[in-house]
Order: sequence, then C-alpha cells, then structure tokens
Amino acid sequence: MPGRGSVTRSVRIEKDADERLRLLADQGDTSVNTLVNRALRKFVEWDAYGEKFGFITLPAVILVKLMDCLTDEEAAALGEWAGKNLLKEYITFWFTEVTPETLLEGFPRLLSKYGRAFAYEELVEDDRRVIILKHGGGPRWSTFYETTIRTAFRDLLQRDVRVEKSDNQVVVRFRLFGRKG
Repeated sequence: MPGRGSVTRSVRIEKDADERLRLLADQGDTSVNTLVNRALRKFVEWDAYGEKFGFITLPAVILVKLMDCLTDEEAAALGEWAGKNLLKEYITFWFTEVTPETLLEGFPRLLSKYGRAFAYEELVEDDRRVIILKHGGGPRWSTFYETTIRTAFRDLLQRDVRVEKSDNQVVVRFRLFGRKG
C-alpha cells in the first residue's frame, strides 16, 4: 500500500483544477503533490470500485434518519443481511476472495477511510486484536454494525468475536488470525 516508493509521471491538469488544488494546498498547509497523491490513492482504492459496485453519496444525516425509522429488530436484521450477503459481495468484488485480511481491509478500514461511516482504530493486545468503530449514528447504527460484524465473522470466516456496543461505538475483540484457541 502507501510507502512502496514513487514514480515520476507528467500529467496535464485543467487550469481551473490546478488553481483549486493550489488554493486547497495553501489553505491546508500542504503541497499540491500531496493532495494529488491523496486523490489518486482514493480513486484507485475506493472510487473506481465504488462506482462499479453502485455506491452513492448522501449526507450522513439522511442515513441516520433512515436508520431511526427502523426498530431495533429491523436494524439487527439489516445487519445480519449485510454481514451474510453484502460484505461477501463487496469484499469479493474488491479483492476477489474473502479472507480474514481482505475482510478487515475492506470493512472496516476502507469504509472508515473513504466512506467516512465511522472512525476506525485497531489495537493488538497480546494474541488478540481489538477494533473500535466510533460513529455518531446512535444505538440502531451500533446494533447494525454489531450484527454485521458478528455475522460476517461467523458466516464468512467461521470465527467467533466478542462485540461490545454503546450508543455510538462498537468494540470488537478476537484472537489474531493464524493462532488457535
């Protein structure tokens, strides 16, 4: 992924896009090169696949309101469906196969980084991995994420995970892959 060296490539950029890039770079106290690399990385890791997979962009408040229209049971059922079906299709589309590594890379890392569905943190404690999803969607989104994760690990990876949730956070704990017990 990032940090595997670089190459020099000359490209033509439309003048108005270049002016906007320079302005954004100045405002963000960074370089045009850094902004261009971020944009290209997002395109190759997310946008190129997301468009083909059918992703759309919506304000987060709409998704929060839609989830609020569901009962807890409906949010859990949606999460179970997503964990069994959607994640399998999504991971296979992006990475060609579902493995522990591709599941973790595609969901939650890429979804956090580019989909901005939640903040993602990953910790390693001895032989366990801890994943924290911090979101602002409320308890039904926590139920959805909890059920999605539990179902994906169980049905796609044949692994059990311990999941704790609060109104705006989900914590997932499991043994590192490749270790038994």
